[in-house]
Amino acid sequence: MNKQELCAQIAKTNKVSKTAAMNMLDTTFNAIETSLKKGQEVRLVGFGSWKKVRRKARPGRNPQTGKKLTIPARNVAKFNMGQHLFDQLN
Repeated sequence: MNKQELCAQIAKTNKVSKTAAMNMLDTTFNAIETSLKKGQEVRLVGFGSWKKVRRKARPGRNPQTGKKLTIPARNVAKFNMGQHLFDQLN
């Protein structure tokens, strides 16, 4: 499912226009993004949680040349699924 399909599903379920549904979806994503940028954890009970994690620098290699290089440290978003989502998938 992509963003457009998710938007269409939200619009159909809640009987709102696709434009309104897309605005709701964008607002939700922006709120999650803003919280993660601030270093806050985003927790949706039953669905899961996201948090910003610092990934350390690590060794790697260029697959085309085989040359060794160092992959720099960076921030990544880590997602842990909630119990309800886990139960639905298993």
